[in-house]
Amino acid sequence: MTRLLAVALAVLLVMSACSPFPKGDCSSGQVRCSGNTLQDCRSTEFLGPGSWHDLQTCTSPQVCRVDTAGPMVDLGDIENGCFDPNAYCPSEGATACSGTAPDSSLWSCLLRSSDQTLRWSMTSCSSLVPRATCVWGQSNTAACYEVVENCRVSDNHCNGNLLLTCSGPSIVNNKAVFDWDTVDCTQSGQVCRNNPVLGLGCYAQ
Repeated sequence: MTRLLAVALAVLLVMSACSPFPKGDCSSGQVRCSGNTLQDCRSTEFLGPGSWHDLQTCTSPQVCRVDTAGPMVDLGDIENGCFDPNAYCPSEGATACSGTAPDSSLWSCLLRSSDQTLRWSMTSCSSLVPRATCVWGQSNTAACYEVVENCRVSDNHCNGNLLLTCSGPSIVNNKAVFDWDTVDCTQSGQVCRNNPVLGLGCYAQ
């Protein structure tokens, strides 16, 4: 029994050494500050290990910071980078959206009176009355817009040979409008159906 265990352990060690996915320094997509330098993790192999690459080095008095809105929030690059010592967001008045419409939130960079630091402040647009959603509008700024749902995002379906897809939101009369996009599959000699692998669409008969 002892010999069998030893053989099994040896096989596992050999398999580990020959693994096509050896352990790397990091997982692709991660971001961190190393000293005062912003780095991201990149992998050159499919599902393989990643290594850290420099993106930018912050010049004092600026400080490198990541996930300034919190590790569970994705605001893109504006929450990572070089910030003034009293800033945890780019500049007063900066805005961004997080989440998926229509259940998205508005983030605003505001000056906190208690310590005079710039911090992210979150508004849950879907909790407002009337219900709203966060949308990038004019002048590249985000805001909460009242939702008008002529359809629901999950209600995509076939109506005969017409493919109906709920799209949006589009800003119409200062409201976030969700409406139907219609494609006639007949025009391309196809039929509207649900493919178990590719999903709903126009496919050859």
